[in-house]
Amino acid sequence: MAVTHPRPAPPSGRLRARRQRRLERLMAKPWSARARRSPAMRKELDRLGLITPHFSWASYACTDGTPVPHELRANAIRLHWRLELLRHRLGDVPMVVDGPFRTVRRNRAVGGADDSRHTHADGADFFVAQVDRWIEHGRKTGRGAKSRDDILRLAERTFFNGGVGNETTGTLHLDARGFKARFVTWVPGR
Repeated sequence: MAVTHPRPAPPSGRLRARRQRRLERLMAKPWSARARRSPAMRKELDRLGLITPHFSWASYACTDGTPVPHELRANAIRLHWRLELLRHRLGDVPMVVDGPFRTVRRNRAVGGADDSRHTHADGADFFVAQVDRWIEHGRKTGRGAKSRDDILRLAERTFFNGGVGNETTGTLHLDARGFKARFVTWVPGR
């Protein structure tokens, strides 16, 4: 005869409400270490199809429609927690990854580096127009960056053990490769 274990009772209304309030507090401060480490937060983000509170799995999929492979998801999660912190340091600006994950085939098609961080799902690009909006926001509000120098300073501080650089087009590249790499050619003072 099989032994059956009684199912735990669902949480009471008060307990459920308390858990929901705790989760809402974590979602309100996604740049915090506490939010990053919370199993309840990870479970809720997964349920919602989000990498972090401001970035979705759908938005980070390859532009050819390929989703981030399961074995690379930890890289994408690590990158996006860093992006949450940068977003906050820039004054909680709206932020959209313009250059997301790439398949090897897509990376070749766009002329990416042979071992591009985008193919590891821990690289992100931001086009010049978006970077300029961050600067405009910083100048208007007094929070965040007021120049490209400020953007680079904040990015280098946030991605201290990752890549910070820009392509010849002025696109800002950030990655969470696990070691420091810098390749910046922006003209200072802009």
